[in-house]
Amino acid sequence: MLKQRIITALILGVVFIGSILFGDTVWLSLLFTLVLFAATRELLALTTKPAPYIVAIFSAVFALLFWWSLSLVNPLMVYWQSLAGVVLWIMIAIGFIFYRHHDNRPLPQRLVMLGLGLVSLWICTHSVIYLHTVYGGWVLLYMLTLVWLADIGAYFIGRRFGKRKLAPAISPGKTWEGVYGGIFVNLIWMSLIYWLTDFLNLGLLMFLLIGISTVVISIAGDLFESILKREAGVKDSSNLLPGHGGILDRIDSVIAASPVFVSGLVIAGSA
Repeated sequence: MLKQRIITALILGVVFIGSILFGDTVWLSLLFTLVLFAATRELLALTTKPAPYIVAIFSAVFALLFWWSLSLVNPLMVYWQSLAGVVLWIMIAIGFIFYRHHDNRPLPQRLVMLGLGLVSLWICTHSVIYLHTVYGGWVLLYMLTLVWLADIGAYFIGRRFGKRKLAPAISPGKTWEGVYGGIFVNLIWMSLIYWLTDFLNLGLLMFLLIGISTVVISIAGDLFESILKREAGVKDSSNLLPGHGGILDRIDSVIAASPVFVSGLVIAGSA
């Protein structure tokens, strides 16, 4: 299992990091349209669970609409979409307080959860492509490292020192100590990046504020997917990625983090 997990991680790393740093915007747009297609299939399977042919048709149409929408994208549109994404994720995070598990949730409620997931995916994918187009591959990769290091820090520090549960009704393994660990690891990383580079043209306070906000809200993406899986009674969103589960298992935190990062850059006037 570990060997399979490592091999899959290496392949994913080569494909995505290579595409981000060396691929052009057209290639990256195609890659993330495929990611959107796969993630939409998983969302449908976790929520409304329609027939397989409906899943395939709906996912294909949604991905094609997204591909078409890329010709209409402009900075103002991405900015307002990202702000809407920030508000949406804050509302979702507040909703965690009131969450109660339901073994057979009514269809209207499952449709709402599907809608939240689809809108979030759409906003995230536009934000990622916008970052690559306007700011370049290194900035996009930096945003992704914030999410990855938050997960790594939360896992190891939470496992060693975790005592207070973050959201026991949603994901019993996550702790507040893990959250603090993820933030701490990222503070070290952000400080190193700030002093070694100047690619965002930001003051230290704004640089750290954008990074910390991105890290904190990324947790909401992880918890939201945990709810979807808990409601569906599954461990992973799919078995598409051997040893890693599904696409949503890999990008759940990025879905929430990307609109916050983009909004922060635009508000700060970085260019």
